[in-house]
Amino acid sequence: MTTPATRFGLLLFLALLTALGAAFFLFQQERRLASSVWPEYALDDVRSIEVATRKERYTLLHEASGWVVRLEGGEDDAPPVPADVSRIDALLSSVAHNRPRQMVDPGSEGAGQALADSTVQITIKPVRADDREARLTLGIETPTGAAIYAHSSLAPAALFLLDASVLHHFDKPSDYFFDTRLLDVRGEDIQRLTLVGAGGVQWDMERKDDLFIFAVPDSMRGSTVTASEVRLYVHNLTAIAADVILTRPDRQVNGRPACSIEMLLPKSTAPLKLELFAPLDAEQVYGRSTRHPAGFLLDREKAKNLVRQAYDMQWRGVVNFDSSRVEGARVYSVSHNQTLAVEKTPAGWAERDTGRAIPGIDMTLWRLKEMRFEAEPVSRLGYPAAQRLEFDLLAKDGAVVTSFTFFSDPRLPAGQCWLKVGKEEMYYPVTSQLLEDVQGYLPAWPQKAPQQDEN
Repeated sequence: MTTPATRFGLLLFLALLTALGAAFFLFQQERRLASSVWPEYALDDVRSIEVATRKERYTLLHEASGWVVRLEGGEDDAPPVPADVSRIDALLSSVAHNRPRQMVDPGSEGAGQALADSTVQITIKPVRADDREARLTLGIETPTGAAIYAHSSLAPAALFLLDASVLHHFDKPSDYFFDTRLLDVRGEDIQRLTLVGAGGVQWDMERKDDLFIFAVPDSMRGSTVTASEVRLYVHNLTAIAADVILTRPDRQVNGRPACSIEMLLPKSTAPLKLELFAPLDAEQVYGRSTRHPAGFLLDREKAKNLVRQAYDMQWRGVVNFDSSRVEGARVYSVSHNQTLAVEKTPAGWAERDTGRAIPGIDMTLWRLKEMRFEAEPVSRLGYPAAQRLEFDLLAKDGAVVTSFTFFSDPRLPAGQCWLKVGKEEMYYPVTSQLLEDVQGYLPAWPQKAPQQDEN
């Protein structure tokens, strides 16, 4: 025999079950509606994506050479710009994941002018002819500003609402999709590497098994360079990104380049090229490459790292600076938020504020210049790498001669840390002994005294 409380609980359970079933049904209906009116394409299934914003029109096109960006209104023979495939993939994912959740009555307030001034229009053309082309139009905001009107060519008679916060996923300028890498090549594929200056070939080397042998200059003819050195140099070339990609011919520079780097790959008749034009000490240096024939602008520090002398190719060092210019230094511990400023005096190195003698700085400078990297460097660090220490070397007037940033990383072998030099976009695995030496110049961090037992 059931009690009133039992019957009430049973009725409540049935009501809850009915509500959950209805909610699930409506959710499934919503998903089916969205999937039928809103496109969802994988990157490999798309041939092109045409984008029209209020400022420009461009096409993301999958050509035989890969994905490129083509600008509308450019010269007919203007070369396309290589595209960042990861960002195109992210655009398609944003389209698929930000489906409409609500349909709008065409007669409602504001609906009549919803698409009259579209913010962005995206046309996705699939590879297969039996897949439907989709055109998405994002219009003005609703009167409340919480949503934007949207239209899909897959449902011509319908008008939808999207959350206004998703607009930034779609309203992107063309240069957002530019792949700004100067070259796209692997070090192990290089068979010949040549640097040509204004006076002719500065150095030329050819691969023999896992070594490279100098052919030029004559003073180094026949001497070998390890393939890891060449891979490091090529890695620098491929890791450095242009600051500006040029797309108009009227911004190109005429004349001979001040420096030209050539790389010959297997089964290639013509080398890949990267050219830099004078003045090389300008704030931004103009350059061209096989990958970016229309040209690019490069920060002068980045350009400086591309011009290597023959003897540089035999050096596995990380740091190169004029130690005679160093008259001061600054150490900053990130973990303890400590700063130490030291300066060179007739009696030796001393703390600037207190005059406390700091022996060992000259030995540290020598160790910096002699330091070698322990393995291949990387162009990006991820978790759990953590910044530990900054070490700046200063000239007499306080200007920074060069700077170093140390990172700890439990993924590295014991006794190693990462070192970043100045503005270089490289992280070198080096011995952590130097990090410990520099950190030792800081005053001892006070230890928290153990609490006394009041009893």
